[in-house]
Amino acid sequence: MKLYFKSIIVCLILLCQGCGNDDNGNGVVVIDDDGDEPTIKTLATLTPSNNESPVSKTPSISWENYDSDQPITYSLFLGTTENSLTEIESGLTVTSYEIETDDALDLNTDYFWQIIAYEEGETVAESEVQTFTTELVFPSLITEDAAYGSRKAAGVEVFDDKIWVIGGRNEADVALTDIWSSDDGENWTLEGDFPFGGIYGHELIAFNGKLWIYGGISEGILSNKIFSSEDGIAWVEETETTPFIQYQNSKFEVFGDSIFRIAGYSGDIDDLSPERNVYSSIDGLNWNLEIENHGFDTKYSFQIENLNETLYSFEPNPDLDIEEISTRTSMDGINWSSPEVSEIRERGINSVRTVVLDDKIILMTTPVDGPNPDSTFYESSNGVDWVAATTIDSVPIRAIFYALVNLNGELFAIGGTQRSNFSTTNNTVWKLN
Repeated sequence: MKLYFKSIIVCLILLCQGCGNDDNGNGVVVIDDDGDEPTIKTLATLTPSNNESPVSKTPSISWENYDSDQPITYSLFLGTTENSLTEIESGLTVTSYEIETDDALDLNTDYFWQIIAYEEGETVAESEVQTFTTELVFPSLITEDAAYGSRKAAGVEVFDDKIWVIGGRNEADVALTDIWSSDDGENWTLEGDFPFGGIYGHELIAFNGKLWIYGGISEGILSNKIFSSEDGIAWVEETETTPFIQYQNSKFEVFGDSIFRIAGYSGDIDDLSPERNVYSSIDGLNWNLEIENHGFDTKYSFQIENLNETLYSFEPNPDLDIEEISTRTSMDGINWSSPEVSEIRERGINSVRTVVLDDKIILMTTPVDGPNPDSTFYESSNGVDWVAATTIDSVPIRAIFYALVNLNGELFAIGGTQRSNFSTTNNTVWKLN
C-alpha cells in the first residue's frame, strides 16, 4: 500500500514539473534562464501592407527591426493560404527581402506571409500573418519586330487557339493581303494570302465556328462584302452583302447566339447617320436592323465588351479637357442604360482599349501623370468601379495603334491593328500577364 501511494506522489510531482515548463510544440521543453516561460513578442510588418492590392510580382517585403543586444536573425514564410506557409528564406540579418525576377510570384494571386525573429536559435518575436494580392497585369515587350511586318489598320482576332492578323496597310499605304497566325504572340506563321486582294480597316471576328470579315476598304472602295473562313486560311466571298458599310472603328460583338454590329465609321458627317444603326445576325450573313440610333453620345467612339452575358460600352469623353469614361450596359444589344461616369483619365476617343479576363474588364488608358502616348491598366468587375490592375505607372504603348486580345487566358497587345489614316505603322507585341 505504501508503494502504491509513493507511485502516485511521484507522478503528481512529474506532472507539476511538466506544467511549469514551456513545451515548444515539438515535444522539446524550453525554459529561460530564470525558469520563466518566455514571451513571444509581436513583430510589426511594413510592406506590403495587409490586404494591399495590387502588389508587384517581384515585391520588396519589409518589417521592423527587433531590438536586442544579441544577434537577431529572421525567417520569411510565404504561401497562397494562411495554413500553408513555407519558409522561403532563413538566417536573414536585415529587415527586408527582395523577390527577384527568377522567383517572381504568380499574377492575380492572394499571398500570405509572416516573419519570425530568432535569438540564439529561439523564437523571440513573430508577426501576424499578412496578406496581399499580386497585380493582374504586368506588361512585357515580347517582340519589337513581329514577323507579320509593320502595318496599320489590320484585322486581329483570336480563333482556333491562335491570334490572327490579316491585311492592313504598310508604310507606303499599300493594302496588304497576307494572313498570319501565332499561338504565343511571339512566333508568327505566314498562312497565305487573302484571295480577294488587299484589305484594311475591316472587322475580323470569330462567330459560329468561323472567322468573318466585314467592311473596310476592299479593292479600293468601301466594302459591304462578307467573307468567311472555317480555318483562317481558305476564304470564300459570300453571296450575301451587309446593309451597312464602315471604314475602321467598327463595333461588333458576339452576344448570345447572335452577332451585333453596333456602330462603324463611314465618313458620314450627319449626326444621325447609318453609323449609329444597330444590326444583328444569327448566321453572320443575313442582318436585321434593330434600331436606327444606338443612343450613345458619339457615333462610334466607344468600346464594347461582353461580360457574363451583359454588354458593356465604354465611351471616353470626346472633349480633351474632360477626363472621364461613361459606362452603359445592355441585356439585349439594343436598349442601353443611362451612362455612369468614372473619372478615369483618358485623352479623347482613341485613348482606350478593353478586353475581358477572368470575369473582369481590363481597361487600357492614359496614365494619370502621363505621358499621353503611354498607357496604364485598370480592372473592374462591373465596368464602373475601377482599380489599378498593375503597379507599373506607364507603358510605352498607345491605344490607337494596338488591339487587346485574350488567348486562352493570356493577354496580348497587338501592334498595327488600329487607325488606318495615321502614318505610323507598327508590329510590336506586348504580353500583359
